[in-house]
Amino acid sequence: MLSGDFAKFFGQIVRKHRKARFLTQEQLAEQADLAPKMISLIERLKINPTQNVADSIAQALNVPYWRLVKDTEDLRLETRMAKKKK
Repeated sequence: MLSGDFAKFFGQIVRKHRKARFLTQEQLAEQADLAPKMISLIERLKINPTQNVADSIAQALNVPYWRLVKDTEDLRLETRMAKKKK
């Protein structure tokens, strides 16, 4: 898998956790002390966040950093397995 795949799946996981907490991108950005544009770029798979940015997001979501990484890896593996079954 290409390293860009992690950014793709990470963005999906951030969006999932954000929506589960009924937060807007702006609210999440404020709580994470990030620009709203950064959250948008991450969720739209345009950038791969640094570990510091990902950790800030995790803290703002009140989710352990490892959980975001594990959820991302789980989604990547599920997607890979689904493609193999086709």
